[in-house]
Amino acid sequence: MLDFPQHEDKPSLRLLVLHDDAEREFAYTSGAEKALAEANTRSWTVVSMKNDFKTVFKPATPAR
Repeated sequence: MLDFPQHEDKPSLRLLVLHDDAEREFAYTSGAEKALAEANTRSWTVVSMKNDFKTVFKPATPAR
């Protein structure tokens, strides 16, 4: 899956979303070391759910 965005002859968004916010979502960074290293090597943008997302989920709205 991580090979797809690495085509130099095609426009693309090289973005890796890091699920690292255990308070608002579920942090599953264990095992992400290889993906993060690949993103660093290939100059992909890494987005942290903890540091870069203002909102992860909207607050629940009451049922009508």
